[in-house]
Amino acid sequence: MSYDYQGPASVITARRHLGTEPEEVLNESVDIKMTSSGKPTIVSLNFQTPLQWPGHPNYVTVNLPDGTSVSGVTVEVERPSEGPGFVRFTVDD
Repeated sequence: MSYDYQGPASVITARRHLGTEPEEVLNESVDIKMTSSGKPTIVSLNFQTPLQWPGHPNYVTVNLPDGTSVSGVTVEVERPSEGPGFVRFTVDD
């Protein structure tokens, strides 16, 4: 399945570790570019403005305007305090 999308979306960055309460941060109306590849599927989410993150984030959910959601465990992240960045995460197909 393709997870390609470009435009506004809501992005939830989260920390989910066994034995601790989950922590989620909602980033509304973020301008993103999302592409996917491979098996297992890796989604690359690029953003132009910095996202807000909880401490030790390891999970991402992207809520698209059409009501669909894409989520998974973080594989790689670049989250600068200023300017564009990216997060790559796995998706179970």
